[in-house]
Amino acid sequence: MLGTYASTLVVCGSALLVGQAVLLACGWRRFSWLAPVVGLGPVIAIAWGAVRLPGEGATALAAVGAVSLLCLIALWGRVDGVRDAVRDGLPAAVLTLAAASIPFIVEGRFGVLGTGFNVDMSQHLFAADWLASSVGSEPGLVKQGYPLGPHGLAVAAGEIGGGNLVHGFDGLTIAVPVLAALSSLSVLSGLPPLRRALAATLVALPYLVASYLAQGQFKELLQGLFLL
Repeated sequence: MLGTYASTLVVCGSALLVGQAVLLACGWRRFSWLAPVVGLGPVIAIAWGAVRLPGEGATALAAVGAVSLLCLIALWGRVDGVRDAVRDGLPAAVLTLAAASIPFIVEGRFGVLGTGFNVDMSQHLFAADWLASSVGSEPGLVKQGYPLGPHGLAVAAGEIGGGNLVHGFDGLTIAVPVLAALSSLSVLSGLPPLRRALAATLVALPYLVASYLAQGQFKELLQGLFLL
């Protein structure tokens, strides 16, 4: 459990910091809830590039952490509205995190979701394991040129839990709805606090997204987030 939520924290924290730094570089001086979705793309790219270096997952985690730290330093004292953003975002993030955890709560454990619906995750775990060790022949997804950026981020995040790839993918899968809820706050500022938190959760987890989450389909969740 701790490994999964630690992975979620790594993904969310790095996306927020990197995204806000990108916005700052573009001239934005006030905190924006567009930051999570803006930042997730560069974070995935960083993890994908670093995971193929010596050290694999540890190197990728270090690279994501180093870039996040540099972004924090760049942002310090240069962005307005951070306190108000934390006050507005925390309820939505906690509520969405709790809702996204329901499949694990129902199952009574943290692990691979949706094995009764499809077996796609087995192929993704094979590919991620190869990225984490480069031992053996290339898995089918690698040979096909499948985009493995999210897998690199899962490998990096999984290092928090001792290199557990399932924790890494679970953390990424939970993080995406949380980031979607936070991003939606950029257009929900006119609502009272409770309604704003509930609306953000509903944006993050409508039926289709919730059903994909329950099947462990992180790819579709990412597509929905980037569309949002």
